[in-house]
Amino acid sequence: MTSPTRSVSRAALMASAAAVLCLMPTQALANDAVEAGTQTREASETIIVTATRTRLPNFDYPGLASVIDLEWLEADRPSDLADTLREIPGLEVAGGPRRTGQTLSLRGFGRENIALLIDGARQNFSSAHDGVLFLDPGLLSRVETVRGAASALYGSGASGGVIAFETANADAFLLPGETRGARLSAGYRSGNEETRGSAAVFGRTEALSGLLAVSARSSGDITLGSGNDLPADDEVVSWLANGEWRATPSLTLTGGILSFRNEAVEPNNGQGAQGVSGLNPLVQKDVSADTYRLGMRFAPADQPLIGFEATLYRTDGAVDEFDPLASRSISRDLTTTGIRAENRSEFGLGGQALALTFGGEWYEDEQTGTDSATATGIRGGVPNGTTRFYGAYVQGEAEFDAGGLGRVIVLPGIRWDRFESRSDVGADNQDEAISPRLGVTWAPVEPVRLFANWSQAFRAPSLNELYLDGTHFSLPHPILGAPNFITNEFIANPDLRPESSETLEIGAGFAHTGLFTASDRFEIKGAWFRTRATDLINLGVDFAFDPTCFAPPFFAPCSAGTSFSENLDSAELTGFEIAALYQNGPLTLSGAVFEVDGKDRITGAPLGSLQPVRGHVRASYAFDQADIGARLSFAGDFDRTSAGNERDSYAVLDVFAGWRPFTDRRVRVDLGVENVFDANYERVFAGVSEAGRTLRIDLTWTGGW
Repeated sequence: MTSPTRSVSRAALMASAAAVLCLMPTQALANDAVEAGTQTREASETIIVTATRTRLPNFDYPGLASVIDLEWLEADRPSDLADTLREIPGLEVAGGPRRTGQTLSLRGFGRENIALLIDGARQNFSSAHDGVLFLDPGLLSRVETVRGAASALYGSGASGGVIAFETANADAFLLPGETRGARLSAGYRSGNEETRGSAAVFGRTEALSGLLAVSARSSGDITLGSGNDLPADDEVVSWLANGEWRATPSLTLTGGILSFRNEAVEPNNGQGAQGVSGLNPLVQKDVSADTYRLGMRFAPADQPLIGFEATLYRTDGAVDEFDPLASRSISRDLTTTGIRAENRSEFGLGGQALALTFGGEWYEDEQTGTDSATATGIRGGVPNGTTRFYGAYVQGEAEFDAGGLGRVIVLPGIRWDRFESRSDVGADNQDEAISPRLGVTWAPVEPVRLFANWSQAFRAPSLNELYLDGTHFSLPHPILGAPNFITNEFIANPDLRPESSETLEIGAGFAHTGLFTASDRFEIKGAWFRTRATDLINLGVDFAFDPTCFAPPFFAPCSAGTSFSENLDSAELTGFEIAALYQNGPLTLSGAVFEVDGKDRITGAPLGSLQPVRGHVRASYAFDQADIGARLSFAGDFDRTSAGNERDSYAVLDVFAGWRPFTDRRVRVDLGVENVFDANYERVFAGVSEAGRTLRIDLTWTGGW
C-alpha cells in the first residue's frame, strides 16, 4: 500500500496524462535503433513485420503495435521481463519482482491468451507459480508487440495479442564497412545486489554472418519500497548462437540456439509476498529454457509472387524443484516442437498494389510432471499429456486511392485451426475453430488516420486445465490440527470448451512535421476497444470440509473439497490506449496512457486481468557523446476488483544517463536510479510491494573492424 503522501488521485492522473500526451511519444510509436552518426527515422515509418506479417508502416497499420529497439534496450538495461516490457501500453507483468513468479496480462487477458515468440519459435511454457518465460534481456535486439486479437494469424492463445522477441545478430552491432567485432559488458544493480557480465563475438562476410554470446547474472534478496526484503537468490547463465548463410541472392538459411539456466533458492510459490512456511518451503529451483531453430527465406528479386519463409523449431522449458527438508523433488517440463511456413505474394490488380500472405503451421506441446513424494511419481496439477495444433491462414493487404477522399488500406484475414489433446488422466479433447479479421485504415488527408479492426479469436483448453489431477493444496485438520493434514484434490474436466472472443477496435492517428520548428515531428495514435468473450476457462475451488471432519471419535474421513476447471458464461472487456510522440533534434519526449475494465456480462462482477488508468511519460536529450533522461510511471486507484485486491494509486520516477567518453564511441557508460524517491507501491495482482530505490551502472565496450 502506498502512503497518503505518495498517492495521487485518479482525476489528477488523467489530467496530467492528457496534458503530457499532447507532447509525448512512446515505444508504441518507437523507432528502429539509431546509432551515432546515422539519421533518425520517423516513428511512423517503422514496419512491424514479425508480429503483423505485413509491410505496412506502423502508423498505417489498423491497430496498435509497438517496437522496443536496441537503442532503448541499451539505455534502460532491463534485468528481467518486467523491466523489458514496462512501457508497453495495455501490458502488465504481474506476480511480483521475483523472476520465477512473473506472469503476463494484455488487454485483460492472462498469459494463456498471449502468443509469445522468440525468433519465430513459440514459447508455450506456463505455470501459475513457476513463471512463464525465461530469457536474458541482454541477448535481445528487438521486441515487437501487437495488442488485440491475433488468432487470424497465430491461432490458439492470441486473444490478447502477440509479443515477438528477437535475439541479437552480427548486424545489430557491426557498423557499415565492419566485418568482425567483439563486445564486453558488465553491470550492477543495488536493489537486489545483482552483478552481471556478458561477452560476444560476431562477424560477417558477403555470404555468412554469425554471433556467439554469453551472459551471466547473480542476484540476491530484493529490497522493496516497503523496507522489507523479499527472499530470492538467482544464478543465471544464458548463451546465444545465431548464424546466417546467404547461399544465393535469393536464398538465405538461418539457425540459432538460445539457452537459459537459473539456479534459484526461494519459496516454492515465487509470486507475491509469499514467504517461507511449512506449506511454502524454501526450495532449490533449477530453471531451464532452450530454443533451437532453423529457418529459410527464398525471395527472388525479380519474382514478387515468391517471398517464402519457413521456421522449424523446438523449445524445451523446465522447472525442477528440490525441498531439502522433506527430501522431495518435483518437476514440470514442456517441450514444443513446430514448423511454420508462409509465402508473401505482391502483385498489381486494376492498377492497385496488392499483397497476399498465406501459410500453414503445425506444433505439438508435450508435458511431463514428476513428484518423488507420490506413489505414482506423477506431480499433481501437472498432468502428462500432449496437444497437437494444425492451422492454415491467409491475409490480404491492399491499398486503394480514393481520389479526393484520400487513401484506404484494407487488411482482411482468416485462419482455420484444429487441436487434439490427450492424456491418461481423462478422455481426449478435440475441436476446431475459424478466426476471421478485417482491418481498415482510412487516410482522408495525409496527416490523419482513422482505423477500425474487427476480429474473432479462440483459445484451446490447456493440458493443465483439462487433466487436473492430484493434490491442489494441503492444510491442517480443522479439529486435530498439525501434523494431521487434509487435502483439496484436483478433478479433471476433459469436456472443457475452447474460449472464444470477438473484438471491435476503433482508433485514430495524427502525424505532423513542422509543428513548432521546420523539422520537429509530432505523432499521436490511440484506440478504444471492446472484447466480448464466452466460455472463459476458470479454475474453480470448492473449498468445503466433509461433515465427518467434525464427527468424533475419529474425525475422518476428512478432505478440503475439490478444484476443477470450468467454462464461465461470458465476459466483456473494454479499454483504451493512447500513445504520442514528439521529436525535435536532440530532444525526444514520450508517453502513453491506457485502462482496461471488465465484467461478467451476467452478474456485472469484475472479471479479467484489469488495469486502472496507468501509463508513463519519458523525456530524453542527446548531446554529442552523452544523453540524459527521466521516466515517470503512474497508475490510478484500482477498486474494480474483489475485496482485498484493491490497490492505491502511485507515481514513480526513474532517471538515467548514458556517456560515450571517447570519440570512437566504442565505450559506453550507463547510469540510472529507479524509483528515485523509494516509493512504497504495489502493482495490480502483484501481491507485494515493488522494488525500492535502485542504483544501476553498466559499462559496455564494443569493437568492430
